[in-house]
Amino acid sequence: MKFFMRRLCLLCSMFWSVACLSIFDAQHSALQARPKLNNLDVSVVLTRNGDARITETRQMSIDSEGTECYITIGSLNGSEISDFGVSDESGYVFTDVGAWDIGQSRGWKAGKCGIVAKHDGYELCWGLGESGERTYVTTYTVTDLLRSYSDADGFNYMFVAEGMSPSPEHVRLTIAHEDSTLLSEDNAAIWAFRYYGDVRFEDGKIVAESSEPFTSRSAMIVMAQFDKGVFDPQMLGDGTFEQVKSRAFENSDYTGDGRSAADKFFLLFFLLFFFVVPLLLFVGYLIYLWREHRKVKKDLLWYRDIPYEGNLQQANDVLNAYKYFGADYNNLLSACILKLINDGAISIDQQTDAKGKTRQNFVIHELKDADNRPQLLQMVHKIFRDAAGSDTVLEPKELRKWMSSRYNQSYTDSFIQTLHSKTSIYQYRNELDEVRKVFGLKKFLKEFTLLDERSLGEVRLWKDYMIYATLFGIADRVIAEMKKINPDYFNMDKIAQQMADETTLPTIYSTMHSSTSRAAMSRAEREARAAGRGGSASWGGGGGFSGGGFGGGVR
Repeated sequence: MKFFMRRLCLLCSMFWSVACLSIFDAQHSALQARPKLNNLDVSVVLTRNGDARITETRQMSIDSEGTECYITIGSLNGSEISDFGVSDESGYVFTDVGAWDIGQSRGWKAGKCGIVAKHDGYELCWGLGESGERTYVTTYTVTDLLRSYSDADGFNYMFVAEGMSPSPEHVRLTIAHEDSTLLSEDNAAIWAFRYYGDVRFEDGKIVAESSEPFTSRSAMIVMAQFDKGVFDPQMLGDGTFEQVKSRAFENSDYTGDGRSAADKFFLLFFLLFFFVVPLLLFVGYLIYLWREHRKVKKDLLWYRDIPYEGNLQQANDVLNAYKYFGADYNNLLSACILKLINDGAISIDQQTDAKGKTRQNFVIHELKDADNRPQLLQMVHKIFRDAAGSDTVLEPKELRKWMSSRYNQSYTDSFIQTLHSKTSIYQYRNELDEVRKVFGLKKFLKEFTLLDERSLGEVRLWKDYMIYATLFGIADRVIAEMKKINPDYFNMDKIAQQMADETTLPTIYSTMHSSTSRAAMSRAEREARAAGRGGSASWGGGGGFSGGGFGGGVR
């Protein structure tokens, strides 16, 4: 029994293999049998008045598929098609029936030809007739293919259309003068587009030839320019031939050699206007900045007091205005946090959690005299207070959540706009004394260790110095020097101790910086989306649409 089952399985397997091979062979044979365009030869004779007599010879393999063959000709721009005729390999001349009926049978179309008029051109049609190796010769005239321009005579014409099916395996195009005038580099210029191959002068003719089979995206476009007098075209072209050429060159790999003097002048102007001039302006701006820096730094003395009445944002605006590149707001945020600690609006308290571990907490308190404080400081405090909630303890995750919430989006956007204040160095032309105070304080703090004496008045300002050292980005160095000079100060002053905390403060700094950066990016993305530059879709809206409706797909 087992032997019998094995033999049965083997027999079924063999049968299935044979069946599959048969199906494959049938499909392969059907594929091989589809119509083919083995060679397309196009001969163009240009008459002196600009008309073109075109003869197309198609060597084809025809099977039972289809009923007719046709040539698509569109975008004639005033030209007309006439004298259409067809013959086959036997010399039989097809009967011209005039208006062609594409709905007729293959039998009816055999030996006949005609034209289908389209809104943008024509279709030149003829019946396929018998299957086998066939040759069809079509002839027709395109009036005014060659046109006269003010600077030259010429054309830019698609002789073989895109998307032909079947696509030709090989194409050869020749263009000749009707009276045998030799066309050469001496009186003409030629270019070709949209196929793999070349275009050349050969035996007094223009020859364009493909080197690879056409695909559905291939076409054969030839552009030719002739000296005045070679032809006498009757139709005037729009504009100049240089304009025709410039448009044809767009997105092509033709470069340089075909440019006119006007093109070269425009290119030079373009390079000067869009590259050289901006570069000169940029260099000029850098020189201006350097000179303004020299004015600020020349004979700069220490400034020991606090500039701009303690307004951190105004001081930061000065720093940003005098930067060569970019702007910084992270140091400003960190300085605002220290300012709130100094003013008692934030404290760092030690608390014991449920597991008995001690941790540092940021506790948010009332900001005294808030209405008279700088707007940015008020906004930072409000964000901290609202994010902390009813227990007034601010945790980093609470701050991140509050600033990313869409419910707080309006206030966050306002905060971002206030933080990123825009200033220019030009607005400080008449405020040199105030600017020098900012940079004088920075110089003083950078050279803090050079002081021989520290008066009681200076120690009184140490907390302000820590705030401004943070704004200047030199807090670590300045606070380290302060601890060397007067270590008891930080033991006796709890606020100063909290402001100098090296382990706790970086957590809230980094959280505030990252949350602000994400909020700024979110705001920019929403503005771009509203302006129509893409982004996520809206679930609501879109009323008044055209098209569409209900349904669609496959049926």
